[in-house]
Amino acid sequence: MIVQEEVNSVEEYLNTIKQYKEDKKSDDFLFRGQSDDHPLIPKISRLHPRGDLLSTERLLLQEFKRTNPLLIEGHQSYDDWDYLTLGQHYGLPTRLLDWSNNALTALWFATNKVTGDSNSINNAVVWVLITGPEDYDLNIETVHPFEITETKVFRPRIIKQRINNQSGVFSIQTSGEIEHKLALDKIPPFSDKLLKIKVPLESLQDIRTDLNVLGVNAFSIFPELEGLCAYLQWRYFE
Repeated sequence: MIVQEEVNSVEEYLNTIKQYKEDKKSDDFLFRGQSDDHPLIPKISRLHPRGDLLSTERLLLQEFKRTNPLLIEGHQSYDDWDYLTLGQHYGLPTRLLDWSNNALTALWFATNKVTGDSNSINNAVVWVLITGPEDYDLNIETVHPFEITETKVFRPRIIKQRINNQSGVFSIQTSGEIEHKLALDKIPPFSDKLLKIKVPLESLQDIRTDLNVLGVNAFSIFPELEGLCAYLQWRYFE
């Protein structure tokens, strides 16, 4: 069973992580912030393709590379791992799940889509994943992302500055898991390595304000014009 905790402040959040690290005697943790409490399923498995899912996945990658190469060339993508990384950051449905080495970055993502509509979300969530060397045992130089045989975690090449700013890493699932829409929290041994931290709706605004004081905001996460504009909107409008 997944361990669950609830926090109402940045301080409680960090103390919960600290205690969990002490209990598990590990410092190798990853964090994933979600503005709603949904399973750990990659975007491509949450959608309904107009055909076979795995064939659609290959077509998506092919068309992403083909349709406008001038938009992609500046990012120095070298192989399909790079293309999937780039596509993931711009909203392409992929089998990747975003994680971060930075606990505060994940908490910001959890609070990012707060609205005034209390019915829009149940509570925000930060997933905490304990990782070991075996989880990173993946040679991306010799295996294609669609041909992996076990769910793994990989560190992408820094082809985009926001990857560096977000301390980004990814988990990637096998074709069988993608096809059957299997959530990461249901896959051994990952199901035994996860902590779910829930953040109630009423605490989200205060937490986001405190994160800004700590220097974590849209512009620090997305160091481009879109991030700056999002930060200025949050700062000067209700």
